Amino acid sequence: MEKKKAFKVCTKDVKSGVAPLHENSNSWELVINEDIAFYITEIRPGGAALKAVHPDADHVFYYTSGYGYQIVDGERFDFGPNDCIFVPRGAEHEMYVTGDETARMVVTFSPLPEVKRKSLQENK
Repeated sequence: MEKKKAFKVCTKDVKSGVAPLHENSNSWELVINEDIAFYITEIRPGGAALKAVHPDADHVFYYTSGYGYQIVDGERFDFGPNDCIFVPRGAEHEMYVTGDETARMVVTFSPLPEVKRKSLQENK
């Protein structure tokens, strides 16, 4: 197994994109390897992350600003700054931003979902 190297990245140096099933949002992929994916994501007022399931990866959301709620397997979790929501692999989840402030969050997948793993290997 190849040893991984340390590195530094700044969001200003990364082109943003829109994650699948996300509305009114931007996301910056900062770290991705076979073990983890790490993003900064913004969802603007009225935006959402529509229903999704990641059967092979746990998902963690840490909110730095904004308010809203997630529904995870039918259970509602309201969030605001400094809240963290864990979504286990296989759970159906969706997110909605409420109010007039952009929700900003750190988002991780671990391990890297198989669909992303294949894409990563193809781009090597």
